[in-house]
Amino acid sequence: MGFRFSQALIRWSKHYGRQGLPWQGQRDPYAIWVSEIMLQQTQVSTVMERYPQFMRQFPTVKALAKADLDEVMALWSGLGYYSRARNLHRCAQQIMAEYAGQFPNSAQELEKLPGIGRSTAGAIAAFAFEERAPILDANVKRVISRFFGITGDQQNHKTVQLLWEHATALLPKSKSQMPFYTQALMDFGATWCTPKNAKCQSQDQTCPMMSECKAYELGQVDRIPAKKKKKQSPTFTTNIFLIRYQDEILLERRPPKAIWGGLYSLIETPWQSIDQKLNCSKPMDIAGLLHQTILSNKLSKGNIGSIASIEEGHVIEHIFSHRRLRMQPWIIHLKRKWPHSSAALDWICTRRLKEYGLPQPIRVFLESSSR
Repeated sequence: MGFRFSQALIRWSKHYGRQGLPWQGQRDPYAIWVSEIMLQQTQVSTVMERYPQFMRQFPTVKALAKADLDEVMALWSGLGYYSRARNLHRCAQQIMAEYAGQFPNSAQELEKLPGIGRSTAGAIAAFAFEERAPILDANVKRVISRFFGITGDQQNHKTVQLLWEHATALLPKSKSQMPFYTQALMDFGATWCTPKNAKCQSQDQTCPMMSECKAYELGQVDRIPAKKKKKQSPTFTTNIFLIRYQDEILLERRPPKAIWGGLYSLIETPWQSIDQKLNCSKPMDIAGLLHQTILSNKLSKGNIGSIASIEEGHVIEHIFSHRRLRMQPWIIHLKRKWPHSSAALDWICTRRLKEYGLPQPIRVFLESSSR
């Protein structure tokens, strides 16, 4: 069955596989690695634009390792899941330090590097080194689950182990076919065996797997894999402060493990559940709010007295994967620059904002505020 499956997919890809993606046909493990990490949790259309930019700025693992983390974060801004960018940078430095700038040539060794899980390691090894290594991203899980009629919870350890066993058994016997098969499997899951409206459900019924697909045979394509009911995303609120002195603004570098970790952002109050009210609705409450921020121990009466004006901005709403955030902006103009002694704070010239990694909604807000 494995041979028939792999050969059918390879034949299918010659006619229906995706073409023209900037990372396709690569055998350079660095280029493959960057594309695989960028494609995690990010739409292909977005990666098609951002991947070439990243590769132009950091064309080699050495260039990425030598870069300042702020450069990397700035280029990653808007792609989300920023731990990926931090792991890319850390991994590049480890490859330079421990592997003399050469990627390990096996999935087992690749998996030991920061940010590279088993499926990503398998993809890099298959594309770059023709290793018979399986992959198991969300699309592939769906394809295999339908093909074998696996109805178990895909987060369950035993189910995942079973999927890995099938993924390994389905590999082509020839190592030289691994790059073509792996790409075909990715394309098939992304474009034909989709979560909704799979190709076998259409009138032409041209799917090459139909004759052996258990889900199709049982009429369960739309029910496999089982869909979990999504919990309603909680909503949080915060106040954010655009503190300006002439052409400079005061930014805070967020802790590495926080949301938007490692990025520069506006100073903010602690996030509160939507059930709790925003602590501020009037400019006269600003002093109290600022004492809830990272500035709490650095504000004096003199600093508060140096505020020239306060403007209430329009609420910004941002949706994360598992939560929503409502931000109430306050634009504060100062008569004189506030001093600070925290390494997490920095006055930054507005002309240099592109050099810093900023959360996308904050970047958009700052750009609109500077017009």
